[in-house]
This record gives sequence, C-alpha cells and structure tokens, in this order.
Amino acid sequence: MRDQLTDKHLAKHIASNFRTADIDDVTKTILEFAVKVTEAAHTVTPEDLEQLRGHGFTDEALFAIVEVVGFFSYVNRIADAFGIELDDFLEQRWTSEPE
Repeated sequence: MRDQLTDKHLAKHIASNFRTADIDDVTKTILEFAVKVTEAAHTVTPEDLEQLRGHGFTDEALFAIVEVVGFFSYVNRIADAFGIELDDFLEQRWTSEPE
C-alpha cells in the first residue's frame, strides 16, 4: 500500500472512498478489516482473520494491522477531545506539497 500512496491523487481517493479507488483486492480487504476494527472491534470473527490469512498474512501482520488501527483511533480521540481538525491539517499538507 505504501507504493500506492506515492500517487497523491490515488491517496486522496483512498482517503475519501477506498471502496471505489483503483487498488488491489488485498488492499481493499485490509481496509475493510480496518474499518471493522475501528467501528466495531468486538464483531471481528475468526473468519475475518482467516480471510486475511488466506491472503498470506501472518498473525504478526494481523497484529500490526490492528495495532495501527488502534493507534489511529487513539490519536483521533485525542484530536476530537481537543478540537483539532486533522482533516484540515492533512488537506493543507496535500495542497501545499508540489505534485
């Protein structure tokens, strides 16, 4: 996914709606899982994990995915509590960097 994010237009599309972005199915599967962990981690099932393992992910990789999702959820909660608009910060960064 890191390679895909070097394309700023694709990165914006992924950020706005990854489901319609021009990315591979494995990346979409990871992102769907990330959404599920973010919105309702208690609903993650063994089948969800097996689906990712079926794409070649190890338990260590699955842990890393959940860890990153958890970190971003943590940062977003802090930002929300202090009224920091991360989307504005990111939008400014995208528009101020040369293409």
